[in-house]
Amino acid sequence: MPYGEYAECPKCGKKAYNKDQIEKFFGYRALKNGKIIPQSWCRDCRSSNGKSNGYGE
Repeated sequence: MPYGEYAECPKCGKKAYNKDQIEKFFGYRALKNGKIIPQSWCRDCRSSNGKSNGYGE
């Protein structure tokens, strides 16, 4: 996923097109090198991950 003002969840396909939407639907994470990037999975998929095997099955 390219970083910037766009994010797409690889599990459900949810998309965010600006920083506000990324914050609301995905959140951000800080890497060890200090770079801050969007989470790859949306908040909904991350919160439901424990209820399945993590691959939508």
